[in-house]
Amino acid sequence: MAQTLSEYHATNYSRCVLDYHFLATWQGLAYASHIIQAISLPFQVLTFYVILSHTPVHMKGVKWSIVMNHFWCTLLDFIICMLSTPYVFLRFLAFLGVGVFSWLGIPYLYQLYVAIFIAFCASGSYIYLFESRSNSVLENRFKFTQTQNRILYHLLIFISDLPLYLLFLNVPVNQEEAKLEVLKLDPCPTSEYFFADVLLITSDATTIHFFTWVLIPLLLFHSLSHVLFHATCTVYYIFIAPSKSTSAHTRQIQRQFFIGLIFQTGIPVVLLVAPISYSIMAFLLDNLDQEWMNLAVIISGLHGFGESLVVILVHSSYRNAVWRMIPKFGRDEKVVFTRKMSKPLSRL
Repeated sequence: MAQTLSEYHATNYSRCVLDYHFLATWQGLAYASHIIQAISLPFQVLTFYVILSHTPVHMKGVKWSIVMNHFWCTLLDFIICMLSTPYVFLRFLAFLGVGVFSWLGIPYLYQLYVAIFIAFCASGSYIYLFESRSNSVLENRFKFTQTQNRILYHLLIFISDLPLYLLFLNVPVNQEEAKLEVLKLDPCPTSEYFFADVLLITSDATTIHFFTWVLIPLLLFHSLSHVLFHATCTVYYIFIAPSKSTSAHTRQIQRQFFIGLIFQTGIPVVLLVAPISYSIMAFLLDNLDQEWMNLAVIISGLHGFGESLVVILVHSSYRNAVWRMIPKFGRDEKVVFTRKMSKPLSRL
Protein backbone atom coordinates (compact mmCIF):
# COMPACT_ATOMS: atom_id res chain seq x y z
CA MET A 1 0.00 0.00 0.00
CA ALA A 2 1.26 3.47 -0.91
CA GLN A 3 2.49 5.54 2.05
CA THR A 4 2.33 8.99 0.44
CA LEU A 5 0.21 10.75 -2.19
CA SER A 6 3.17 11.03 -4.54
CA GLU A 7 3.80 7.30 -4.23
CA TYR A 8 0.10 6.57 -4.82
CA HIS A 9 0.11 8.84 -7.88
CA ALA A 10 3.16 7.06 -9.30
CA THR A 11 1.85 3.52 -8.72
CA ASN A 12 -1.87 3.00 -8.07
CA TYR A 13 -3.08 6.06 -9.98
CA SER A 14 -1.11 5.13 -13.08
CA ARG A 15 -3.32 2.04 -13.41
CA CYS A 16 -6.55 4.10 -13.48
CA VAL A 17 -8.49 4.21 -16.75
CA LEU A 18 -9.21 7.94 -16.97
CA ASP A 19 -11.74 9.50 -19.32
CA TYR A 20 -12.08 13.06 -18.04
CA HIS A 21 -13.22 15.91 -20.28
CA PHE A 22 -11.73 19.41 -20.31
CA LEU A 23 -14.64 20.58 -18.14
CA ALA A 24 -13.42 18.25 -15.39
CA THR A 25 -10.08 20.07 -15.15
CA TRP A 26 -9.40 23.17 -13.08
CA GLN A 27 -8.86 25.14 -16.29
CA GLY A 28 -12.31 24.15 -17.57
CA LEU A 29 -13.87 25.52 -14.40
CA ALA A 30 -11.69 28.61 -14.02
CA TYR A 31 -11.83 29.86 -17.62
CA ALA A 32 -15.59 29.46 -17.93
CA SER A 33 -16.24 31.10 -14.55
CA HIS A 34 -13.92 34.05 -15.19
CA ILE A 35 -15.49 34.69 -18.61
CA ILE A 36 -18.97 34.64 -17.07
CA GLN A 37 -17.96 37.23 -14.48
CA ALA A 38 -16.32 39.45 -17.11
CA ILE A 39 -19.58 39.42 -19.09
CA SER A 40 -21.73 39.87 -15.98
CA LEU A 41 -19.91 42.86 -14.49
CA PRO A 42 -21.29 45.59 -16.83
CA PHE A 43 -24.85 44.33 -16.27
CA GLN A 44 -24.33 44.23 -12.50
CA VAL A 45 -23.02 47.81 -12.45
CA LEU A 46 -25.87 48.95 -14.71
CA THR A 47 -28.40 47.32 -12.38
CA PHE A 48 -26.93 49.15 -9.38
CA TYR A 49 -27.27 52.42 -11.28
CA VAL A 50 -30.90 52.00 -12.35
CA ILE A 51 -31.99 50.82 -8.89
CA LEU A 52 -30.37 53.81 -7.17
CA SER A 53 -31.38 56.39 -9.78
CA HIS A 54 -34.68 55.23 -11.28
CA THR A 55 -36.67 53.55 -8.51
CA PRO A 56 -40.22 55.00 -8.74
CA VAL A 57 -42.20 56.33 -5.80
CA HIS A 58 -44.37 53.21 -5.43
CA MET A 59 -41.20 51.11 -4.96
CA LYS A 60 -39.43 53.40 -2.46
CA GLY A 61 -40.44 51.19 0.46
CA VAL A 62 -38.41 48.27 -0.91
CA LYS A 63 -35.67 50.20 -2.73
CA TRP A 64 -32.93 49.45 -0.20
CA SER A 65 -33.95 45.83 0.16
CA ILE A 66 -33.56 45.51 -3.63
CA VAL A 67 -30.16 47.22 -3.40
CA MET A 68 -29.04 44.88 -0.61
CA ASN A 69 -30.25 41.82 -2.49
CA HIS A 70 -28.43 42.90 -5.63
CA PHE A 71 -25.26 43.72 -3.66
CA TRP A 72 -25.02 40.31 -1.99
CA CYS A 73 -25.97 38.45 -5.19
CA THR A 74 -23.25 40.32 -7.06
CA LEU A 75 -20.70 39.64 -4.32
CA LEU A 76 -21.64 35.95 -4.31
CA ASP A 77 -21.03 35.87 -8.06
CA PHE A 78 -17.61 37.43 -7.57
CA ILE A 79 -16.72 34.78 -4.99
CA ILE A 80 -17.86 31.90 -7.19
CA CYS A 81 -16.62 33.14 -10.55
CA MET A 82 -13.56 35.24 -9.80
CA LEU A 83 -12.26 35.36 -6.23
CA SER A 84 -12.43 31.77 -4.95
CA THR A 85 -13.83 29.75 -7.89
CA PRO A 86 -14.23 26.50 -5.93
CA TYR A 87 -13.09 23.27 -7.52
CA VAL A 88 -14.97 20.87 -5.24
CA PHE A 89 -14.38 17.15 -4.75
CA LEU A 90 -17.80 16.48 -3.28
CA ARG A 91 -17.18 12.82 -2.54
CA PHE A 92 -14.24 13.77 -0.31
CA LEU A 93 -15.48 17.21 0.74
CA ALA A 94 -12.18 18.60 -0.51
CA PHE A 95 -11.57 22.06 -1.95
CA LEU A 96 -9.19 23.59 -4.47
CA GLY A 97 -9.45 27.33 -5.08
CA VAL A 98 -8.68 28.40 -8.64
CA GLY A 99 -9.54 32.09 -8.30
CA VAL A 100 -7.79 35.36 -7.52
CA PHE A 101 -7.69 34.68 -3.77
CA SER A 102 -5.56 31.58 -4.34
CA TRP A 103 -3.28 33.53 -6.66
CA LEU A 104 -2.84 36.05 -3.82
CA GLY A 105 -2.00 33.23 -1.41
CA ILE A 106 -5.06 33.55 0.84
CA PRO A 107 -5.52 30.26 2.76
CA TYR A 108 -8.40 28.07 1.64
CA LEU A 109 -10.03 28.00 5.07
CA TYR A 110 -10.35 31.80 5.06
CA GLN A 111 -11.76 31.66 1.53
CA LEU A 112 -14.40 29.18 2.66
CA TYR A 113 -15.27 31.24 5.75
CA VAL A 114 -15.83 34.33 3.60
CA ALA A 115 -17.73 32.44 0.88
CA ILE A 116 -20.13 30.87 3.38
CA PHE A 117 -20.68 34.22 5.13
CA ILE A 118 -21.56 35.86 1.81
CA ALA A 119 -23.87 32.96 0.94
CA PHE A 120 -25.67 33.45 4.28
CA CYS A 121 -26.05 37.18 3.57
CA ALA A 122 -27.33 36.53 0.05
CA SER A 123 -29.88 34.08 1.43
CA GLY A 124 -30.89 36.59 4.10
CA SER A 125 -31.25 39.34 1.50
CA TYR A 126 -33.98 37.34 -0.26
CA ILE A 127 -35.83 36.99 3.04
CA TYR A 128 -35.36 40.71 3.72
CA LEU A 129 -36.68 41.57 0.26
CA PHE A 130 -39.95 39.68 0.74
CA GLU A 131 -40.25 40.75 4.38
CA SER A 132 -39.91 44.40 3.30
CA ARG A 133 -42.63 43.94 0.72
CA SER A 134 -45.05 42.32 3.16
CA ASN A 135 -44.12 44.87 5.83
CA SER A 136 -45.14 47.70 3.50
CA VAL A 137 -48.72 46.38 3.39
CA LEU A 138 -50.52 48.38 6.07
CA GLU A 139 -53.18 45.72 6.67
CA ASN A 140 -50.65 42.95 7.28
CA ARG A 141 -51.24 41.77 10.84
CA PHE A 142 -47.87 39.96 10.85
CA LYS A 143 -45.78 43.04 9.99
CA PHE A 144 -43.16 44.32 12.41
CA THR A 145 -44.21 47.47 14.22
CA GLN A 146 -40.91 48.03 16.01
CA THR A 147 -37.54 48.33 14.29
CA GLN A 148 -35.66 46.47 17.02
CA ASN A 149 -37.92 43.43 16.61
CA ARG A 150 -37.32 43.48 12.89
CA ILE A 151 -33.55 43.62 13.35
CA LEU A 152 -33.70 40.83 15.92
CA TYR A 153 -35.73 38.67 13.52
CA HIS A 154 -33.14 38.91 10.73
CA LEU A 155 -30.28 38.48 13.20
CA LEU A 156 -31.80 35.23 14.50
CA ILE A 157 -32.16 33.94 10.95
CA PHE A 158 -28.47 34.63 10.35
CA ILE A 159 -27.48 32.94 13.62
CA SER A 160 -29.54 29.87 12.72
CA ASP A 161 -27.30 29.40 9.65
CA LEU A 162 -24.06 29.42 11.64
CA PRO A 163 -24.04 25.66 12.49
CA LEU A 164 -22.67 25.11 8.99
CA TYR A 165 -19.35 26.42 10.29
CA LEU A 166 -19.16 23.37 12.57
CA LEU A 167 -17.96 21.56 9.47
CA PHE A 168 -14.54 23.13 10.01
CA LEU A 169 -14.05 21.98 13.60
CA ASN A 170 -12.28 18.76 12.64
CA VAL A 171 -10.23 19.67 9.61
CA PRO A 172 -7.46 17.02 9.51
CA VAL A 173 -4.13 18.35 10.70
CA ASN A 174 -2.21 15.75 8.71
CA GLN A 175 -3.65 16.49 5.28
CA GLU A 176 -1.34 14.04 3.50
CA GLU A 177 -2.50 11.10 5.58
CA ALA A 178 -6.18 12.09 5.44
CA LYS A 179 -6.16 12.60 1.66
CA LEU A 180 -4.53 9.22 1.23
CA GLU A 181 -7.14 7.61 3.49
CA VAL A 182 -10.20 8.92 1.63
CA LEU A 183 -8.90 7.63 -1.70
CA LYS A 184 -10.65 4.42 -0.64
CA LEU A 185 -13.90 6.20 -1.55
CA ASP A 186 -12.68 6.99 -5.05
CA PRO A 187 -9.28 5.61 -6.08
CA CYS A 188 -9.26 7.51 -9.38
CA PRO A 189 -10.13 11.19 -8.89
CA THR A 190 -8.98 13.87 -11.31
CA SER A 191 -5.29 14.66 -11.22
CA GLU A 192 -6.09 17.97 -9.45
CA TYR A 193 -6.65 15.98 -6.26
CA PHE A 194 -2.92 15.38 -6.02
CA PHE A 195 -2.07 19.09 -6.04
CA ALA A 196 -0.24 19.92 -2.81
CA ASP A 197 -2.64 22.71 -1.83
CA VAL A 198 -5.93 20.78 -1.99
CA LEU A 199 -7.72 21.18 1.35
CA LEU A 200 -9.55 18.14 2.73
CA ILE A 201 -12.21 19.45 5.11
CA THR A 202 -13.05 16.11 6.70
CA SER A 203 -12.24 12.46 6.15
CA ASP A 204 -15.18 11.21 8.22
CA ALA A 205 -17.88 9.69 6.00
CA THR A 206 -20.60 10.18 8.63
CA THR A 207 -19.83 13.90 8.86
CA ILE A 208 -19.89 14.25 5.09
CA HIS A 209 -23.26 12.48 4.88
CA PHE A 210 -24.76 14.55 7.71
CA PHE A 211 -23.83 17.90 6.20
CA THR A 212 -24.72 16.87 2.64
CA TRP A 213 -27.98 15.06 3.34
CA VAL A 214 -29.29 16.76 6.48
CA LEU A 215 -27.89 20.14 7.48
CA ILE A 216 -27.53 21.85 4.09
CA PRO A 217 -31.03 20.80 2.87
CA LEU A 218 -32.42 21.86 6.27
CA LEU A 219 -30.83 25.32 5.99
CA LEU A 220 -32.19 25.71 2.46
CA PHE A 221 -35.67 24.73 3.61
CA HIS A 222 -35.43 27.11 6.58
CA SER A 223 -34.63 30.09 4.35
CA LEU A 224 -37.27 29.11 1.81
CA SER A 225 -39.94 28.80 4.51
CA HIS A 226 -39.37 32.43 5.60
CA VAL A 227 -39.59 33.64 2.00
CA LEU A 228 -42.80 31.66 1.44
CA PHE A 229 -44.35 33.01 4.64
CA HIS A 230 -43.81 36.65 3.68
CA ALA A 231 -44.83 35.98 0.08
CA THR A 232 -48.03 34.32 1.29
CA CYS A 233 -48.86 37.31 3.51
CA THR A 234 -48.36 39.66 0.57
CA VAL A 235 -50.48 37.53 -1.77
CA TYR A 236 -53.31 37.43 0.75
CA TYR A 237 -53.43 41.18 1.36
CA ILE A 238 -53.03 42.39 -2.22
CA PHE A 239 -54.75 39.60 -4.18
CA ILE A 240 -57.24 37.79 -1.94
CA ALA A 241 -58.35 40.37 0.63
CA PRO A 242 -57.14 43.80 -0.54
CA SER A 243 -58.01 46.89 1.46
CA LYS A 244 -61.20 48.64 0.33
CA SER A 245 -59.52 51.98 0.96
CA THR A 246 -56.90 51.23 -1.70
CA SER A 247 -57.73 52.41 -5.21
CA ALA A 248 -57.94 49.96 -8.10
CA HIS A 249 -54.95 51.64 -9.74
CA THR A 250 -52.82 51.25 -6.60
CA ARG A 251 -53.81 47.59 -6.27
CA GLN A 252 -52.83 47.00 -9.89
CA ILE A 253 -49.41 48.58 -9.31
CA GLN A 254 -48.91 46.50 -6.14
CA ARG A 255 -49.79 43.30 -7.96
CA GLN A 256 -47.58 44.03 -10.95
CA PHE A 257 -44.65 44.83 -8.68
CA PHE A 258 -45.14 41.66 -6.64
CA ILE A 259 -45.29 39.50 -9.77
CA GLY A 260 -42.09 41.20 -10.93
CA LEU A 261 -40.55 40.44 -7.55
CA ILE A 262 -41.38 36.75 -7.96
CA PHE A 263 -39.56 36.64 -11.30
CA GLN A 264 -36.72 38.79 -9.95
CA THR A 265 -36.00 36.27 -7.21
CA GLY A 266 -37.30 33.03 -8.68
CA ILE A 267 -35.07 32.80 -11.74
CA PRO A 268 -31.76 33.55 -9.92
CA VAL A 269 -32.67 31.21 -7.07
CA VAL A 270 -33.30 28.39 -9.54
CA LEU A 271 -29.83 28.99 -11.02
CA LEU A 272 -28.38 28.67 -7.52
CA VAL A 273 -30.53 25.95 -5.96
CA ALA A 274 -30.67 23.62 -8.98
CA PRO A 275 -26.89 22.87 -8.94
CA ILE A 276 -27.00 22.39 -5.16
CA SER A 277 -29.93 20.00 -5.53
CA TYR A 278 -28.09 18.15 -8.28
CA SER A 279 -25.02 17.80 -6.06
CA ILE A 280 -27.09 16.33 -3.24
CA MET A 281 -28.86 13.90 -5.57
CA ALA A 282 -25.59 12.93 -7.25
CA PHE A 283 -24.13 12.23 -3.82
CA LEU A 284 -27.12 10.06 -2.94
CA LEU A 285 -26.90 8.15 -6.23
CA ASP A 286 -23.10 7.89 -6.05
CA ASN A 287 -22.74 9.51 -9.47
CA LEU A 288 -20.26 12.30 -8.80
CA ASP A 289 -18.56 12.91 -12.14
CA GLN A 290 -16.21 15.87 -11.75
CA GLU A 291 -17.27 17.56 -15.00
CA TRP A 292 -20.85 17.68 -13.73
CA MET A 293 -19.68 19.04 -10.39
CA ASN A 294 -17.75 21.78 -12.18
CA LEU A 295 -20.76 22.50 -14.38
CA ALA A 296 -22.89 22.89 -11.25
CA VAL A 297 -20.44 25.51 -9.94
CA ILE A 298 -20.46 27.33 -13.30
CA ILE A 299 -24.27 27.42 -13.37
CA SER A 300 -24.27 28.74 -9.80
CA GLY A 301 -22.04 31.55 -11.05
CA LEU A 302 -24.82 32.63 -13.42
CA HIS A 303 -27.01 33.42 -10.41
CA GLY A 304 -26.06 37.10 -10.08
CA PHE A 305 -26.01 37.65 -13.84
CA GLY A 306 -29.52 36.25 -14.07
CA GLU A 307 -30.61 38.42 -11.13
CA SER A 308 -29.26 41.57 -12.82
CA LEU A 309 -31.01 40.87 -16.11
CA VAL A 310 -34.31 39.97 -14.48
CA VAL A 311 -34.32 43.08 -12.25
CA ILE A 312 -33.94 45.26 -15.35
CA LEU A 313 -36.42 43.36 -17.52
CA VAL A 314 -39.34 42.73 -15.16
CA HIS A 315 -39.69 46.21 -13.64
CA SER A 316 -40.92 48.69 -16.25
CA SER A 317 -39.26 51.71 -14.60
CA TYR A 318 -35.83 50.07 -14.77
CA ARG A 319 -36.47 48.68 -18.23
CA ASN A 320 -37.51 52.09 -19.58
CA ALA A 321 -34.51 53.76 -17.92
CA VAL A 322 -32.13 51.40 -19.72
CA TRP A 323 -34.08 51.87 -22.94
CA ARG A 324 -33.59 55.64 -22.71
CA MET A 325 -29.83 55.15 -22.34
CA ILE A 326 -29.66 53.81 -25.89
CA PRO A 327 -29.07 56.96 -27.99
CA LYS A 328 -31.42 56.15 -30.88
CA PHE A 329 -34.35 55.18 -28.69
CA GLY A 330 -33.69 58.04 -26.29
CA ARG A 331 -33.94 60.56 -29.17
CA ASP A 332 -37.10 58.93 -30.52
CA GLU A 333 -38.72 59.15 -27.10
CA LYS A 334 -37.86 62.85 -26.83
CA VAL A 335 -39.37 63.52 -30.25
CA VAL A 336 -42.60 61.73 -29.34
CA PHE A 337 -42.76 63.60 -26.03
CA THR A 338 -42.22 66.96 -27.78
CA ARG A 339 -44.96 66.25 -30.29
CA LYS A 340 -47.40 65.30 -27.57
CA MET A 341 -46.64 68.53 -25.70
CA SER A 342 -46.89 70.70 -28.82
CA LYS A 343 -50.44 69.63 -29.73
CA PRO A 344 -52.30 71.34 -26.86
CA LEU A 345 -50.05 74.41 -27.21
CA SER A 346 -51.02 74.80 -30.87
CA ARG A 347 -54.64 75.15 -29.87
CA LEU A 348 -53.95 78.16 -27.63
